Order: sequence, then C-alpha cells, then structure tokens
Amino acid sequence: MQREVFDLAIIGGGITGAGVALDAASRGLNVALIEKRDFASGTSSRSTKLIHGGLRYLEQFEFGLVREALRERATLSRIAPHLSEPLAFLVPVYDARRPSPLGRNKLKLRLGLWLYDLLAGRQNIGRHRWLKPEEILKLAPALEAGGLKGALLYYDCLTDDARLVIEVIKAAAEAGAIVANYAAARGLVKSDGRVSGIEVEETRGGRRFTLSAHVVVNATGVWSDEVARLADRNGARKLRPSKGIHVVMPDEGFNCEAAVLIPSLGEQRFLFIVPWLGRTLIGTTDTDYGGPLDEPVADPDEINRVLESAARYFPRANLCTERVISTTAGLRPLVSEDDKSTSELSRKDELIESDSGLISMIGGKLTTYRRIAERVVDRVMERLGRARGKCMTGQIELAGGVLSDAQMKDESPRMAAEYALPVETVEHLMHKYAGNSRVILEITRESPDLRSPLIEGLPHIAAEVVYAARYEMAMTVEDFLARRTRIALLSRDHGSGCVARVGELIHEGHEEARRESPA
Repeated sequence: MQREVFDLAIIGGGITGAGVALDAASRGLNVALIEKRDFASGTSSRSTKLIHGGLRYLEQFEFGLVREALRERATLSRIAPHLSEPLAFLVPVYDARRPSPLGRNKLKLRLGLWLYDLLAGRQNIGRHRWLKPEEILKLAPALEAGGLKGALLYYDCLTDDARLVIEVIKAAAEAGAIVANYAAARGLVKSDGRVSGIEVEETRGGRRFTLSAHVVVNATGVWSDEVARLADRNGARKLRPSKGIHVVMPDEGFNCEAAVLIPSLGEQRFLFIVPWLGRTLIGTTDTDYGGPLDEPVADPDEINRVLESAARYFPRANLCTERVISTTAGLRPLVSEDDKSTSELSRKDELIESDSGLISMIGGKLTTYRRIAERVVDRVMERLGRARGKCMTGQIELAGGVLSDAQMKDESPRMAAEYALPVETVEHLMHKYAGNSRVILEITRESPDLRSPLIEGLPHIAAEVVYAARYEMAMTVEDFLARRTRIALLSRDHGSGCVARVGELIHEGHEEARRESPA
C-alpha cells in the first residue's frame, strides 16, 4: 500500500466497501481497501440475517427498491446459494383479541404479497398462499393457537451476514485488490484541493503511512459523516443512525421450520422470529440513536420489550432474560430527512461527492450491496476517464465455487471416510464454506487434533481456526469467534471455553503463513 499509487482506495470493510472492492478489481482497477477494525465488525455482522426484498417497504411505496432487492436475492442465490437459502415466512392472522403483524386487513395483506411475487418475476422462490391453522402449527408448533384464523406464507432467504462480507472481501483479494484490516484512516491527503490519499494508522502496531490514490471512496456506514469531515470540517451531517437489536434464544420452545412475523410492542413495525444455525433469532427494533458509534449495546429495556413481544405469540417458549444466549446491537446508516422517524426513513442508498472529490456512499441494504457497488464503481470509472465496462460480480461465484445440495448429500459420506471425520462435521464445513471446505479438510490432515471440536454442542472444529488465520486474515480470537464463525452468538459462554485454544491456533496459522510467503 505504501509503494503504489492506486486507482481507487476504499475506507471501510463492511459489505459496501467489500462490494466496491470486488466490482472495481474485477473491472481491472488497481484497488486498496482499509478497515479500522476487523472486516464486518460493524453493522454488516449485526443484521437480521435475511436476504430479502423488504416486505415493509411496500407500505412506503418503495417499489423500485423492493424490485431491485428481489432481483439481487436471486443473483446471490446463484453465486452463493449457501449464503442465500430459501426460507418460508409466516404472517399469522388472529381474531380481534390479538393484533396481527401487518394489520387485520387480510385483503390488503394478500395484495401486498401478490405485488411482492409480481416484483420478483420469474426469479420468485415460490408464490405466497393462505394456510389454515393446522398447517401453520406444523411449521411453527409453539405459536399461540388461540384465536388463530390462518396465516399468509411467502418466501425470502436466510444468510450469515458476516460470512457474506468475508467471502466478498476474499473474492476482491483474489481479483487483485489489496486489503487490510486494523488499518484506520486518520486523515485525508489533498493535492490542489482534491483528495489524493489517506493517512493510515495500523491500529495493532501504531505504524503510520500514506496510501495514495486517484479516487477515494468513503464506505464506512454510520461513520460516513466522521470520515467526510476529514475532507471538509464544516460538512453537513447526512446520516441519522438508527439502532436495531437482536436477541438470540435456544431453539427449544420455538422449533420453527419457518420464520414468523409478529408485532413489536411499542413500535409501528414487526419483529422476525427466525430459525438460524440451530438457534432462534428475534429482531429487530428501530430507534433513534445518539450514543457512541463503535460499540452500541442492547439495553435491558430493549431486550425485555423484544422478549415480551415474542412471548405474546410464543407463550410456551419460556422467554426470560435468564435464557438469552446473546444479543447484538447494530446501527443503520440512514439518510437523514427532516420531521421523519427512523422507521419512516428510506433504506435507499445515496452517493455524495464532496467539493474535494471524496465519494461517500451512505444508506442501502445488505441485500442490494452488489448494485450499490456497481453505482459507485460506475462513478469512479467516470472520474478516472475510463470506459465503465461491464459489472461482472453477478457472475463471480463466492467461497471457492458453488456446491449444490445434491453434491453435499452425495459427497459428504465419501469425504467423511476419506478424512476420518463424522459426516455431520463434513456437512457443516460444506454448508458453511462451500467450495473452500476442501481446503479445510486438507488442513485436518496436518494433525489429528485439528479434527476435534472447539466447543461442546457446536459443529466447529480446530482446522477452521487455522484456515481463518491463513486465508481470512483473522487477527484476534474475537475475529474468529464473532465473525469468521458465529460461536460468540451461538454459545452461551460466547466461546470463552475455547479462547485459549483458538488463540494458539491463530498464532500457529500466522506463523505458517509467514513461512510460506515469499521473502
């Protein structure tokens, strides 16, 4: 990064920055990306884990946004099906004693879902339909049956948001981008009044250097205003952060095979009850936020409100704070509009170009990251005076290539025998890492210890730590537990039982990578 002058330098290693890096590198640009903490350490790892069109946005008449998101859902299902898995969603309808998540007007609900199907077009997963109570309870057996009249069923997709960011970052690096985590932008360099580089500090070592580039993109999400003021101290605030929390509960008491929408107490919105990685995820809230941006937390009253909302519809799930496994809190980088609540603000992205030439991208959705990146790179190409070329990211398969369900089913027993692993472990690796699972399986040959589980009750094995250190730039134990895997969310002790072992394996993985790298 110190030796070259790049076509494009990107600040921010969340999904937007990762998408821009991949798009730009795949179009032939010389690209550098820096992230002050770890990749996906902000909002991009704290979502509701959905790849979806956004049913709620129909109420705001955001038809274009919904159509784009549904098309992107189909694209991601093609290039990374393990990160965009179809899931049924239930919208229960009750009698007058209990509110329904999208109101009581069944006709309005059906019209909305008819439009949702229409906007998805030929790439729709499945058409919505009406279910009777007995059909509903097969998919969500713990849902309150009293007063239940039926439910509308529709389809969207489930993801692991942090893994998605990591895979896009890796694809960008494979396409030629130079990427660095734990590298913070401390200032912007100007030449003739135009931004021409970034003053970078390595946050784990303290070394500083200048990263030079013809164009600089600010893709830092809720930190966008702060970075923009490095170029213009008097710049107006563009962002209105909105806080959303999630609560992770044991699957026992829910046992849902479909996600369920329920009303959120005290808010004009609904919550999702989502079966995810053997746990149940409940969220998200939407409130104004004015606190520190780096580490928002779920407050006790917010957690209680989420649990109380869920308990009204799952009364037998024993939803109390003592059973909470973990919580997350993330901040949405919404574009500010006067006199509107955060729930009313559009989720559309907005590209802002300052007088000094800094390009800032704010707003947007996880689902539409690829199209957001395309718009940014189109503008970068114009600035560089080059032909736009064609965006290629819709054809770039992530995670070392797609593995179909049939391949996983057929190959997992054979691979289990070949690598002396349980079939369940091989299935876990294939499902989580797709084509790259073969690399992890080869790592298990290095030592029998690398085949052993990291923590009781979860499928992760020691070889995954070595892989994360060698190939995914996991620098700390938290990087691995919170983002390369989701152990920190899924384990009641947040992974503390395997911290020492993970630390040792990360160190060994780095040492091996240094020995193998050219001098």
